[in-house]
Amino acid sequence: MSGFRPEVPKDLLVRYGTSAPRYTSYPTAIDWRHDLDPHGYSARLASAAAADGPVSAYVHIPFCEQLCLYCGCNVVITRDHGKSAPYLDTLDAEIAAVAATGIARRPVSQFHWGGGTPTFLSSDEMKRLFHAFTSRFTLTEDAEVAIEVDPRFTTLEQVRTLGALGFNRMSMGVQDFDPKVQKAVNRVQSIEQTRAILDACRANGFKSVNIDLIYGLPHQHREQFRRTLDLTLDMAPDRVALFHYAHVPWIRKHQEVMPDDAFPSSDEKSAIFADAVEAFTARGYRWIGLDHFAAPGDELAVARDAGTLDRNFMGYTTRRGTDLLPFGITSIGEIGGAFVQNAHTVDAWASAVASRGTACERGHVLDADDRLRRDVILALMCNGRVDIPIVASRHGVDFPERFARELAELRPMADDGLVLLEDDAIVVTPLGQVFLRNIALPFDAYTRRRRETGEGTARTFSRTT
Repeated sequence: MSGFRPEVPKDLLVRYGTSAPRYTSYPTAIDWRHDLDPHGYSARLASAAAADGPVSAYVHIPFCEQLCLYCGCNVVITRDHGKSAPYLDTLDAEIAAVAATGIARRPVSQFHWGGGTPTFLSSDEMKRLFHAFTSRFTLTEDAEVAIEVDPRFTTLEQVRTLGALGFNRMSMGVQDFDPKVQKAVNRVQSIEQTRAILDACRANGFKSVNIDLIYGLPHQHREQFRRTLDLTLDMAPDRVALFHYAHVPWIRKHQEVMPDDAFPSSDEKSAIFADAVEAFTARGYRWIGLDHFAAPGDELAVARDAGTLDRNFMGYTTRRGTDLLPFGITSIGEIGGAFVQNAHTVDAWASAVASRGTACERGHVLDADDRLRRDVILALMCNGRVDIPIVASRHGVDFPERFARELAELRPMADDGLVLLEDDAIVVTPLGQVFLRNIALPFDAYTRRRRETGEGTARTFSRTT
C-alpha cells in the first residue's frame, strides 16, 4: 500500500511561518479573562452535578527523576520518592472535596494520569490513588483509563499493576531513537526499554498503546529520523503522536542548554514530517488532525471518519463534550462552560486544598462569541471541516456575515490549495492539514486583538513551520 506524501512548496513554508496556538482549547490559557472566582469553583461543580452525561477526569503527577530539555510541562525534578506520599494525601483530600459537591453522581468516561512521570509512584501508591478515585466516582463500562509513561522509569511490575487496575491505554514517550539526538535532549532511552514496556502492555490487557515522537529536535535530519520511523512501525503501536517541537526558551529556560546551531531548518522539518506522513499512511495508519496517526479501527480513526472527533486539554479525544475535572498541580479542566486551572506549585495547591477543599487558581467563563469561535476552530482542528449551516443554526448567526473578515483571510489559503471554500462548508485539503493552525488562526479573536494592539504572539507560541 502506498502512502500519502504532503509535498509542501518552500514558498508556503515561508508564507505561513508564524507563531500560533495548538488549540487544545479556545480561548488558549494565555487569553483567559480570569473572571471566575476560585472560591466559587465548588458551587460551579455543584451546579454541573445536575447536568446529564458522563465527565472526564485528569490527574497530574508532576514528579520526574530527570529533566528532558525539550519539555514544556509543569514538572518537579527530584529523585526523592518520599515526596509522592504527601502529594497523594492532598490528592485524596481534593478528590473527596470535589466528589462531595455532588458531581460524583455523573459517571466518568475518561480517566487520565499525566505528568511528569506518573510511574514515579510505586505500584502500591498507584493502587492507592486509583482506589481513592474509584471509591468516590464510578467509571463507565467503556471508560478510557489512560496513563502517560516514561519507559526508562517504568517497571514490568508497574505495568502489571496498571493492567490489573483496569488501565487500558498507555502513552509512551520516545521522541527519537537516535543516540545523538537523545544525548542532546537529555533523554537516553534504548529500543529494548521501549519494546519491553510495549510488549508488557499487550500482555496485560491494554487495548491501545501510543508512542510519542517529536520532530524539530537538535541533530535531527531526514535520513536519521527514518530509522526512528522504521523502529516505531516495527513495534506497530495503535497510535502515534508526532509533535512539532515548541522552542520557547524565553518561557522554558532549560531549553537554552540545547545547541542553537543543531536544530533542523524549516525545510528539513517539513521533509521529516512529510516522510512520517508517507511512512505511516503506507502502513494503513489514518492521519488524524494536526499530528496524530491511528491504526485502522482505532477509536480516533473511527471518530474522524464519523466527524465526531474532539479536542480538549488532554489532546484529541473521542469523548465529545464532557466536563473535565482537574486534579493535582497546574491541572486544567472545564466545568459548566468555564475553564479552570489549579495552583501551579505543590505548596500553593496543598494550601488551597487544606483551606477550601479545591485548588482552582484561575478561570475563564466562555461567552457566546468564545463558544462560537471554539466550535469553528475545533471543527477545523479535529475533523478538517466546518459545516456552516450546522454551526450557524447551533449559534443563531449568519455565518458569512459574522465571519466575512475571516473568510476573506482564508481566500489566499484557498488559492494556495490549503482549503476549499464551499457555500455550505470550509474543507481542509490534505496539504492544508500541514497548516491547520494557520487555517484556524483567522477565527481566533484574542490573537487578532493582540496583534492589532502590537503585543504579537511570537514570544508566546511556537512556530507553525
